[in-house]
Amino acid sequence: MGILAAILGGVGALCAVFGIILAIDFVTIDLNANLSWNFWLIVSAILFLASITVSLNNRGSMGE
Repeated sequence: MGILAAILGGVGALCAVFGIILAIDFVTIDLNANLSWNFWLIVSAILFLASITVSLNNRGSMGE
């Protein structure tokens, strides 16, 4: 489960970086309007929260 938490955290970090790049208009990518910087930062937050949840769930099962 620790590997899953690391993967979710890594993908969340990549989404955050991509969202920041789109927000500062460093690269102009003509994607669908739904894939704006807001979308990428929200996906990043969801993935980070999922990473924390998986990590804490792993600790709870080890104590038994």
